[in-house]
Amino acid sequence: MSALLEINNINCRYDDQVIIDDLSFSVAERQIVSLLGPSGCGKTTALRAIAGLEPIHAGQIRLDGVCLSDPGNMLPPEKRHVGMVFQDYALFPHLTVWKNVAFGLHGKEKASINDQVSQLLTLVRLSDHADKYPHQLSGGQQQRVALARALAPDPRLLLMDEPFSNLDTEMRRSLSQEVRQILIERQISAILVTHDQDEAFTVADVTGVMLEGNLQQWGNAQELMQTPANDFVASFLGKPNNPTPN
Repeated sequence: MSALLEINNINCRYDDQVIIDDLSFSVAERQIVSLLGPSGCGKTTALRAIAGLEPIHAGQIRLDGVCLSDPGNMLPPEKRHVGMVFQDYALFPHLTVWKNVAFGLHGKEKASINDQVSQLLTLVRLSDHADKYPHQLSGGQQQRVALARALAPDPRLLLMDEPFSNLDTEMRRSLSQEVRQILIERQISAILVTHDQDEAFTVADVTGVMLEGNLQQWGNAQELMQTPANDFVASFLGKPNNPTPN
C-alpha cells in the first residue's frame, strides 16, 4: 500500500524540553494506526503536530505528497483535510446533534448537507436523536456524534485523541469495535492515540509503542506481544521479555 501520511524525523519541543525526538512512521491508504504509550510519552503531541495544532522543530509531515509542516512552516488545520476527535468530544452544547454534525459543512448546498448528515447519523446509529442536544445523550452517544462530525467533511485522515477514556470498560470495548467498523466502511485512514493496549489492538491494524518521544516498536498486535523489541515494550504490554533459548 502506498503511504498517505509520512512522518519524517520530526522533533517537537516546548521551550527547551524535547517532547518528540526524531519520530518517523507512515500511514497507508485505508490503514488504521494506533500510537500507544504511557502519559507523557509524546503520543498526543505527535497527533497535534499532524493536525497542525503544534509546530515541529525538525523533520517534515506530508499528506498525499503535500508538505503540511516543516520547521517554520505550518499549513493551517482547516486546510489539511484532516479530521479530529478530541478526548472531551468538544461538541457544541447549544447545537442539536444534527447541527453539530453539519457544522463543518457550511458553504455546501442544503440538499448535499442534509444527505451527508443523514448518512452519517445512520452510520453511527443516531438517526432517532438528531434533534437532541449533547447533554441529553450518553457518553457513548456523544462520542459517536463527535465521530460523525469529524467524518462529515470527508477527511483524508482521521485523528482520535484518547476518544474512549471517559467511558466505562464495557462501553469502551463495544464502541472501539464500532469505530473500527465505521472506519473500514468509510475507507478512512486513521490514527488513534491511547494508553490502553486493548483499545489499540481492537481498533488498529498496526501499533507504534512510544516512550519519551521515541518510537520503541512498530507492528501488529501479534508481533508486539510475541516479540517485544525491548524490556519497556514487554513490561508495558504485560509480557515477560525472556530471550529465546538456544
